[in-house]
Amino acid sequence: MKKGVLVYLLCLLVHVCTAQEEPTVSPLANHFPVDTSTYIADLTVSIRENAKVVLNWKQPEDTTFTFATIERSSGGRSYEVVAVLKQSDIKPENEWIDDAPAKGRSLYRVRFSGKSGLQLAFSKAVEALIAGDISFRFYPNPVDNILIVRSEALLDVQVLDATGKQRIGMNNLQGLQTINVSTLEKGIYFLRINNHTTGLITQEKLLKN
Repeated sequence: MKKGVLVYLLCLLVHVCTAQEEPTVSPLANHFPVDTSTYIADLTVSIRENAKVVLNWKQPEDTTFTFATIERSSGGRSYEVVAVLKQSDIKPENEWIDDAPAKGRSLYRVRFSGKSGLQLAFSKAVEALIAGDISFRFYPNPVDNILIVRSEALLDVQVLDATGKQRIGMNNLQGLQTINVSTLEKGIYFLRINNHTTGLITQEKLLKN
């Protein structure tokens, strides 16, 4: 009986000592890096008649920023690098032209960095909207009574008049679909398309005979 109690006490002592030797683990959240980036420059965007996007910004006075990287995001998702300006190409006031912008809604920003690449700062993101989302087609245009919409993606389609009032609205269209526009008066309308897949909203001019 005494031997059994002695063995029990010995096992308990070993367990207590082992528990005291276990390292203390800090919460995982403490290991996440803190984003200290700040918006240090104003960025403006304009669209030329040839559907080219023009970006303008002033270079920050901080001389440690030796690179200006133009980044673009389609549909507000992750950014991709579309151009990198070296120190020799950077001026106090800068202009960069996107000759091949993405169709639909895009966001642009400029990322500033030093030679080491560790010091980062950003301009505020600005939006550009280029008509002509290539993920869908509609015809005929001008239209008489029936408008045909063809798309592989899921779409919401609105027909707006010149004042911006919705005249026709159809949701969740996909594949080959027809829209009856015979109730519309002759004139100019706008076809607004919301692409569920990309999140892009585009607007095209529609003529009604």
